[in-house]
Amino acid sequence: MTSARKTLITIGAAFFMLAGVDCRRAPPRKEKEALLPPPQSASAEALTIASANLAESAEPEAAAAPSSSTTKAGESPDGQTSKKPRGPRQARFLLAGPEEPIAMGGAATVFSKGIVWRLSGNAASVSLFGPKGPAPGPSEPERSKKWPRGKVSVAEDGSGAMHAYWIEGSELIRNTLTSEGKLEAPAVVAKDAVAGTSPSALRSSGRDVVAYMAVGNARNAERHARLWVEDGGILELSPEGSGASSVSLVPVGEGRAIAMWLDARQAMSPVHARRFEVREKTTAIAEDDVVFVGGPPEGYPELTAVRVGGSAVGLLPLSTEKGFALHSILVNWQGKATTKTLEYPNGMDVAPVVGANACGESIVVYVRPEAKEPGSPQVLELATIRSNGSIEVETVAAYPGRVLELSAAAADESTMWVVYTANAKSFALKVGCGDKPSNKPPEK
Repeated sequence: MTSARKTLITIGAAFFMLAGVDCRRAPPRKEKEALLPPPQSASAEALTIASANLAESAEPEAAAAPSSSTTKAGESPDGQTSKKPRGPRQARFLLAGPEEPIAMGGAATVFSKGIVWRLSGNAASVSLFGPKGPAPGPSEPERSKKWPRGKVSVAEDGSGAMHAYWIEGSELIRNTLTSEGKLEAPAVVAKDAVAGTSPSALRSSGRDVVAYMAVGNARNAERHARLWVEDGGILELSPEGSGASSVSLVPVGEGRAIAMWLDARQAMSPVHARRFEVREKTTAIAEDDVVFVGGPPEGYPELTAVRVGGSAVGLLPLSTEKGFALHSILVNWQGKATTKTLEYPNGMDVAPVVGANACGESIVVYVRPEAKEPGSPQVLELATIRSNGSIEVETVAAYPGRVLELSAAAADESTMWVVYTANAKSFALKVGCGDKPSNKPPEK
């Protein structure tokens, strides 16, 4: 072998080694496995929206913000939040805990009755809420060293029906969740899921609907989003030729929901949305809309979403031209989208954020750096989302250290629970409704 040829081989090997260690790259867009045949499709029809008859049912502006002031501290008159995150504004929420950890660190999902802890292998356990808070969770030390990255999602409604969904290998698993906190009757409902991802489930019109990441097939070679409908089969969410890296479902009315998903690529981060209705014998679904396009992702950003009135708001922590921000992407039932941002003091490789509805508010819980200096401690902060999608910072809830897992859900109309993992242990934070702002002087 000539010296020149050896040199070329050495340069080529070095190039591929460098390409392989880029830890800031988005997840690969194609799976190595052989492409699967397309799944059996659900019965579907086009969803048409008559704006004159189906007007947006957004909450009044005053319902999402105190009426004592039209421009809040740290906010510009146009509703955009300022660059510097604020501290506590008013005692809008009552916080209790954390005092002691309730479990070893790991993936957890809060639902109305308690917490579902994902365990190694095809398993999970449940801690129900009691008078003194949630029962203790898994305590094995090994849990904090290795746990499934994919979370559990719970579909529930006012009837008491509850089902837990998670991904194990390539299978989407469904378990009946009893009121006593037991997981029963496991079943495989799909076999084309992407390992290590998290589904998003809701219950609408008496049926479960689950969005999940699916491997490529003959119709769409990309990793993409699909919608499993109970007793209805599977619908494609991602259009042919497009992909998805995380997905979130939001119920926005009786039988209505909006699916939002992120397609994180090396050069950009588009967010898609599709509106759909679960009907008696079919599912009516609207066309795919690209509602936001961000810059290149850093690390592995995930999209989560929460209901605001009759709209869905996708929450995406992402780099910007000026730094790093939490993007609030509001999509109403007519498909109109608007975006607001809350800038962070510095960027974060893992930037957890969740949303829930409680106390008559759409609440966001997120982790951000306390200051702009590199290595600054993290704070756990609460905010609310106004009907125009802007983020209203409320209070710092905790100084937890580095947070790797975060989940929140309402237990009832006046209580929300937040569970987070920090320093290899999991903590539970209770959030209650505080007093509404008042101009009356305090009583003596």
